[in-house]
Amino acid sequence: MTQILSYLRKYLKEHFHLKFYLAVALFLATCIALNYHFDFEDGVLDSYTGKPIKWLYMSLSMAFPFLVICIFLYLFNIQRDWIASKEFWIKFILGFAIIGLERSFYYYYDYLKLLPQADYLFTFKLAGWGRTWITTIIPLLIFYYFYERKNDLQKHWYGLTLRDFDFKPYAILILIVFIGIGGASFISELNTYYPRYKFSGGTAFAEYHQIKEWVSVFIYEAVYGSYYVGVEFFFRGFLVIAFARVLGGHAVIAMVGSYVFLHFGKPAAETISSAFGGYLIGILAYYSNRIWGGVVLHVALAWFMELFAGLQNFYQES
Repeated sequence: MTQILSYLRKYLKEHFHLKFYLAVALFLATCIALNYHFDFEDGVLDSYTGKPIKWLYMSLSMAFPFLVICIFLYLFNIQRDWIASKEFWIKFILGFAIIGLERSFYYYYDYLKLLPQADYLFTFKLAGWGRTWITTIIPLLIFYYFYERKNDLQKHWYGLTLRDFDFKPYAILILIVFIGIGGASFISELNTYYPRYKFSGGTAFAEYHQIKEWVSVFIYEAVYGSYYVGVEFFFRGFLVIAFARVLGGHAVIAMVGSYVFLHFGKPAAETISSAFGGYLIGILAYYSNRIWGGVVLHVALAWFMELFAGLQNFYQES
């Protein structure tokens, strides 16, 4: 925990700029308010699900806050080199094309419809969480190998290396997440969105195959948890560690903008908290050149929300 606090103090000392932070906060607050007022994510973007044009729309949606925050960096004369950097624009175009593909990739839909009804929904949900390995992780690793590897003397692989990484400092944060989610489950709308397993068709899948339901729970939660490796790899590994070569530590703030937009289909409380969580985890990734602290925290957060929301629903129904 001492190391984490040390990272946070160091980052604020080196990168805090009051006017810039206020501009980013106002921008993100306005975007959050507009999204939930007009239901932009669910009502507009999701209406294009299954159509190729959604790839473009999702790419633009995720790229928009990142670019706006970079423009703030330019306007406040904090970091201006990025605008003329070939490396920035290569990574910007490729990276947001990849995340746009990940968020719009439903080309397996027609094939899954051929499955028995009891298998279809469960398999569809698993494919939705697991596709990040194909649409995000593998393309970024290929890009790293051919473009970035020669410049990465320590071979961090966008934070994937486990070499010399210490998990112990994150134990206290996991405990804080556990307590926080437990309390939030009593006072927020999280229980209407979680547990995600409830909407997975796992019960019908278990009954159809005559297996214990804990097996389908285990399969679902394992794939669901693995999704966050892709999230951390893109948002902390690529948007922070890769872009730090151009933006320095300010890549953390730019990443937070896109990370907030990632949460627009979720409860508003979770979207707002993602700005603070993404900021902290981004700082950890920036100084450690590792994403695994974020992976541990993110998976713990996801599974704790599943656990506490599931317990709340159980006691409300009993």
